[in-house]
Amino acid sequence: MPTPKKVLLLTYYWPPAGGAGVQRWLKMSKHIAKHCDLTIYRPENAHYPIKDESLEAEVPENARIISHSIREPYAIAEMLNPANKTYKKGHIEDEKEQSILSKASLWLRANLFIPDARAWWIMPSFNYLNQYLKENPQDIIITTGPPHSVHVIGLRLKLENPDLKWIADFRDPWTQIDYFSKLPLRDSALKKHQKLEKEVLSHADKVVTVSPSWAEELEVLGGKDVEVVYNGFDRENFKSHIPPDDKFTMTYVGSLNDDRNPRNLWNVLNDLCENETFRLNFKLNLIGNISRHVKSEINQFDNLKDQVAFINYIPHQQAIHQLQKSHILLLLINKTENEKGIIPGKFFEYLAAERKILCLGSEGIDIQKLIEKTNAGIFAEREDEEKIKETLLIWHQKFKSGLLNQVRSQQCSPYSRKEAAYKFTRMIQNI
Repeated sequence: MPTPKKVLLLTYYWPPAGGAGVQRWLKMSKHIAKHCDLTIYRPENAHYPIKDESLEAEVPENARIISHSIREPYAIAEMLNPANKTYKKGHIEDEKEQSILSKASLWLRANLFIPDARAWWIMPSFNYLNQYLKENPQDIIITTGPPHSVHVIGLRLKLENPDLKWIADFRDPWTQIDYFSKLPLRDSALKKHQKLEKEVLSHADKVVTVSPSWAEELEVLGGKDVEVVYNGFDRENFKSHIPPDDKFTMTYVGSLNDDRNPRNLWNVLNDLCENETFRLNFKLNLIGNISRHVKSEINQFDNLKDQVAFINYIPHQQAIHQLQKSHILLLLINKTENEKGIIPGKFFEYLAAERKILCLGSEGIDIQKLIEKTNAGIFAEREDEEKIKETLLIWHQKFKSGLLNQVRSQQCSPYSRKEAAYKFTRMIQNI
């Protein structure tokens, strides 16, 4: 049996961090650690926007954890301007709604912290890890971003240790990410972003991302040997059999900002709720960081507003149970320039919950192909009120008749975290 390869994973998001950013590598690490000698490097005292301490129990016991302290500007920024909590979560207010303080803090964040607000972690991490590698040689490093500061740490380690193999994993794009165009960047700052991005892509031995369209974009920017490894679901989270609610329940989990706000859906649901039978049978759960603008808009629909429950962030396993208790799972794709490659990580957990998915976006995007390939539900253009209404009426009728079929579990199998980890393990062995 060959000696397991030594792998050093660099990640900013790690328990007690909650939210979407932590899921990919936390879930894959327990499988990769069975085949590799895995060490995980994380920040010691990160200022996470969301915490979920329940995820600590999922850290693999056979992985080595190392850390180094991080200084972040967010605590100071939030004291000066509470709106900076929004920026920390990757949301940027529309320019017309930004206060003078918001505009000033956003300008500072965009031009002084490159590539992101974790830039102060780059040099301390490089110094710490460069010494660590001398004392504990590794075969491969893996960096996962955002934040893309993690990739810059990887770049510096690669330049200092040319024989060290490096896999750069892009969970989201860098200069193509949806909010990048909203940053008030000076030309010099923009050029620095582009230069760093190109250096990361050209020096990494392998580049990985989460969708075919984003892989194509990274190749155009100079990525070598770009491979797609989808996000996935963890079967362990779905061991419990939880029956759906008695009411016809639709659930959305995650952040819901103005870019995702499905105004046409609210119109449709408000019209359907004019019917007393539908209204008394219907419930909509919106779970997570829901924009105040979205809440305000929904509350203007007299027929719909009383059927909606706004639920703040809940621990991951509780969110899974909410999916299983639902009949319809709502998937909303950002109306942004990089929409084509957006495949939300929650899609795979929706799939594993074996409930119908209603996905709203633009025609021809990557997620539409996955919805159709798995026969997991219906994809509709976000403005197509006729198709949305027709779909919900059909599903409601089947719900009343007890014939609302679930998604078959065998269709989920290729999209598990175990399968994703297997792909990474194969890369590690072959690189």
